[in-house]
Amino acid sequence: MTTVYIAEISLSHRFVGSAESSARRMNRMLAEGRIQTYGLSKDLTRMWVTFLAANEGEAWEIAVKLPVHGVTDPIVTPLSTYNQSLDLRFPTIVWN
Repeated sequence: MTTVYIAEISLSHRFVGSAESSARRMNRMLAEGRIQTYGLSKDLTRMWVTFLAANEGEAWEIAVKLPVHGVTDPIVTPLSTYNQSLDLRFPTIVWN
């Protein structure tokens, strides 16, 4: 059974210079299905990443592949519930 995990990451000033390349890597991980969601605070000091894993060991294997590894240590937490709204990035079809 898979569990949803969230990685909470505090970023240092060293991350700012690599934010653009890190975003590309995170988008690739999204496309590959390795992570479910990610968010980055506007001031580039915090990041949140959700992903699926079978156990805590597998969760850490994913966490160490995040582009912030080596810059900071994430806090990885299994979630008991995880809900999200529908993906609203696609245009809504209007039938009139």
